[in-house]
Amino acid sequence: MPHRSLPGDQDFGVERLRYRDISAIVALERLVFSEPMSLGNLWRHALSRRTVYLVIRRHNTVIAYFGFAFCRPYAQVLANVTHPDYRRLGLARRLLSEGERVARARGARAFMGEVRASNTVQLAALQAMDWQVAGQMPAFFGDGETAQLVVKVFD
Repeated sequence: MPHRSLPGDQDFGVERLRYRDISAIVALERLVFSEPMSLGNLWRHALSRRTVYLVIRRHNTVIAYFGFAFCRPYAQVLANVTHPDYRRLGLARRLLSEGERVARARGARAFMGEVRASNTVQLAALQAMDWQVAGQMPAFFGDGETAQLVVKVFD
């Protein structure tokens, strides 16, 4: 059953990933992506000093996360995921905002990422937060779908 209204816990805190969160990240990847990142790749990223994962929990369960890796002067988005039962509560926006603060503090000047061309909801949400579509990458995804290259240049 979807959780549209969450009285008493609307103020979700953003925290850094804990290693015990990896299994929850894997589960969310499998739930929302047709091509989820492998457990090995998730561990590789989580252990890298170049990568940051931010999470939002409800009752000690990860319900949203945002991961990015530093490739100066950019921060490459790895994933921005919210559990379907918790969408439209502003969690992704909150993670992106906190992620930008962290990325700026470490010297990044922009975020870069890829979004499936068919994911019009994500593209519209990003554009509403001042992200720009910078181009297309045909057949970027394993199933042949085109990716939209999205960029958020920090002020």
